[in-house]
Amino acid sequence: MKLGVCHLWGESVETFREELRLSNELGYDIIGIGDSPAGWRELYISMTIAALETDRATITPWVTSPFLRHPLVAASSLATLQSLSGGRIAMGLATGGSNVMAAGLHPATQVEIREYWDALKDLLDGKPATYQGAHVAPLHLPCKTPIYYSAFGPKALKLAGEKADGVIMFTNMDLDLTARKIAAVRQGAIDAGRNPDEVDIQVTAFCSIRPSRREAIDDLKAFIVVNGMAIRTPELLARVPEHLRPALAELQRRYDPSEHVVAGGRNARLLDELGEDLTEYLAGFDTVMGTEAEVKALLDGLENLGVSAFVTNMPGHADRQGNMRALARLLKG
Repeated sequence: MKLGVCHLWGESVETFREELRLSNELGYDIIGIGDSPAGWRELYISMTIAALETDRATITPWVTSPFLRHPLVAASSLATLQSLSGGRIAMGLATGGSNVMAAGLHPATQVEIREYWDALKDLLDGKPATYQGAHVAPLHLPCKTPIYYSAFGPKALKLAGEKADGVIMFTNMDLDLTARKIAAVRQGAIDAGRNPDEVDIQVTAFCSIRPSRREAIDDLKAFIVVNGMAIRTPELLARVPEHLRPALAELQRRYDPSEHVVAGGRNARLLDELGEDLTEYLAGFDTVMGTEAEVKALLDGLENLGVSAFVTNMPGHADRQGNMRALARLLKG
């Protein structure tokens, strides 16, 4: 199974470069660059640095969304990076999280994501496109680029199976839950008349390898607080225990997208303020944590399910380089 890591360029370009070089040295196969413009540096400039500092990994937005850049601009950026990197670029697309929140927007609807996706794909394939009712000229220098879709709910998983070159899905320690998500993607492919084996399955998580759960949670607080922002739909809100709903509402009201996944930042401290019960509840979402043996067993189980890559998210981790090294030991030896 391939191993990936998501980075963000913050205050220090040298720290960002060091972490990219370490990824390269440790043999990471995928380097994702987050897209959170209020809190971190610009996506495509950061991807350019990643392309220059590495020589083998696939480099991809992890992940970007509609509304932030016109599909012509996004397609041109991706095609340019394909040329610069020697063909090592993929596209990670989602409906939107901290990036659209910071712009005062809502995540894209299924109609909006389809329209953006179709325009982007046409442009990357060298064709003219239609977007928001307007004709968009084709790129003079296009370059085909695989599009991966970050999918959460049933409709998104079905859409990934229908259209995507690959799917990005969050995982946790529950292999049965991940297996059900994979089955939904594959069924979506079958319903669309596609071979389900053509859809590449990648998973991602907030990961910490520690002897105790408490140490792992301390590593991941800046990520765990983000899990509270993902509980938005009526279905998910209905599952939240009654006594935690006021604290969750307060977290969502006060979350600051300009400090998205900042280790030790205001959002992580907000989690401390709102209580250990909420922290424990949110730590069950989208996190892979445990001893080396426990995490290795989970990774082996993912591979047995047909997962091609595990990608760990680093920017908000309290021990970024230590966790990168630990994961590389497990999967790369």
